[in-house]
Amino acid sequence: MSANRSAAELLRMYFGMLHQYLDGTLMGVTNGQYLFDPSPRVAPIAGQYVHIVASEDWLINVKAKGGAPLMATTFAGRTGFAGAPPLVGWADWARETAIDTDAVHKYAQAVYAATDAYLASITDDDLSKIVDMTEAGQGIVPTSAVIGLALVNGALHLGEISTLKGLQDLVGYPTGEVEPETAAA
Repeated sequence: MSANRSAAELLRMYFGMLHQYLDGTLMGVTNGQYLFDPSPRVAPIAGQYVHIVASEDWLINVKAKGGAPLMATTFAGRTGFAGAPPLVGWADWARETAIDTDAVHKYAQAVYAATDAYLASITDDDLSKIVDMTEAGQGIVPTSAVIGLALVNGALHLGEISTLKGLQDLVGYPTGEVEPETAAA
């Protein structure tokens, strides 16, 4: 890894790693395992997955980029779930909503590609642009904070997915290594 990477390049690499870990962690998960629901306080794996992908779509494509989410444009009606998950109460939403994880996976791949293309197109100066995140309780923040929120949100919920797999006596994370140099290739 080059020591001279820009912040935007590093963010691109980190998202590539997150996406590889998420896909690897979900590989082989059955429908029953996706829907395993151990507690009313934690969303099942399917809900966690939708939350990660839909949040990244909204945070990157709408808030950071200033465009429209894929769920309302190129993937309208094809996300694998009906309607956008709410900002608050999405765990309950996930229990009450039919989720087609195969369709979510296709939507996720498109969101990953859109995130990668956006991050490949920006400079470090673009990370300072101001974004209004008051509807998410974040106030007025720089674009870097929005992108960071998408990354941290994905990583945190990936941990919950791994835990939910462990509760089902499954291996949580993939056992192979993610190669940082290829993560954002």
